[in-house]
Amino acid sequence: MQTSPASDDRPQAALHDLLRTVPRRYRSPLLPPDLDAAVAAGTEATLAFAIESARAAGERAAPMPAALGDAFTAALAALIRRAMAPDGGDPVFQAQVLYSRDAQVRDWVQVESTAPVDARAVRAAVDAFAHPGKLRDMPEGARRDALSHLHALASAGEWRALALEAESLGALSIGNDAALHTLVRDLAKHPALQRRITAEAMTALEAVRHYRALRARRVPAAGSDVALDQGRAAAREGAQAEQAAAEALGQVATFLNGLEGGERSTYRVLRSLLTPRVLSGGGDRSKEEWDAALVRSIGGGLCDVVLLAEVKAAPAAVTSDMPRLLRGLARLAQADADASFAFASVDGPVRLRGRSLRALAPLGPSLPAPVIYLCPAPAESRPTLLGAAAKAVLLSEPASLGFACALANGAAPPHASLAPVWEALPHEPRLRATLNQYDTARRAREAMLYTGDLLAAVSQAGSMRPRQSAP
Repeated sequence: MQTSPASDDRPQAALHDLLRTVPRRYRSPLLPPDLDAAVAAGTEATLAFAIESARAAGERAAPMPAALGDAFTAALAALIRRAMAPDGGDPVFQAQVLYSRDAQVRDWVQVESTAPVDARAVRAAVDAFAHPGKLRDMPEGARRDALSHLHALASAGEWRALALEAESLGALSIGNDAALHTLVRDLAKHPALQRRITAEAMTALEAVRHYRALRARRVPAAGSDVALDQGRAAAREGAQAEQAAAEALGQVATFLNGLEGGERSTYRVLRSLLTPRVLSGGGDRSKEEWDAALVRSIGGGLCDVVLLAEVKAAPAAVTSDMPRLLRGLARLAQADADASFAFASVDGPVRLRGRSLRALAPLGPSLPAPVIYLCPAPAESRPTLLGAAAKAVLLSEPASLGFACALANGAAPPHASLAPVWEALPHEPRLRATLNQYDTARRAREAMLYTGDLLAAVSQAGSMRPRQSAP
């Protein structure tokens, strides 16, 4: 039997009031009131102000003052100079610039890009005739020892030594086995092995060594102990953030169930909901896994989503996540209001009514009221006006790299040479996220709650709830 609409009013109103009372400690700082104030506030404030002004002007189809573009290029030039500083600069950007300037670095990056595939190909070629399982039945002696040594060299990634050994063996008659002789001879000339040897030799070049050192200062090598430790730490932080969010939403469910009265638990929390294929995106990278949802049972095995929560371990992560979240919500909102849809979750399958999914439709570029972000991290002491992703995009523009290359060559390029970045900003698809970066961050952070604040708010609301008198 379905719950009557009247019985739903009180808990739903209480949930709305509860979310309204939770402070928004992650709100974006205000932009400077005008260009002069932005310039006085510094490089990042100037860039953020100019970018947001360009976005707003585009919405109004209004022209942009020349002074705005001049301030933008001057600030971008200052950002590039700071990133190129030998001490305290940005090593990742410096590596980009070195890649742009040096053909040897570009050649090494290209040959290194196939490293995992090439290593697998070489080891597969060696396994074809020298895998320990194949050697087990081979008589002991020089041939078996030589093949075992080849396998050991391949396993250790000793590419040059492997090629030399294979070439040496290929020049000999290996037990009058013509097929084996051909395999060993061909191994020495294997294209993948030759690429591994070339890449290995190129790592000794000064430019390549410098490039690798710059990258390692900010991006540890894949598979390294540092990279693995960072990955494990990030996974732990994410899991802890999701656990804290689920516990907070569990308290909200308990509070709402108390308002329902009786012993039936109408509200419950589900973790890691997966969008069913019938509602999922078609390669647009829309979000399809939802960290936590508060659902209300309406009877007949059906539920409504009343609150959807995405969890971030750090507040800065919401800016890049927001576009995917909005696309995912738009997909859910295409549901047939009169149908129900099966979602898998960590806490078991659930059938959600289409009309509750349609209530999750984005409000333009903003999140609807039933969708929030939860974060366990304290608010930043000085939240940035210009996100790291936006800075990286601006620095990666061809004109920015050209400006940086000129600096590296000892020149003093004028900031006006960065005008192509400003001119491309309003209309180039590759710069759309950067153009919207402040507006996106502002809207996302407005919907972001500190997990502890939500717990405190529900605790206070529960303490103020009138006790039911005994019958």
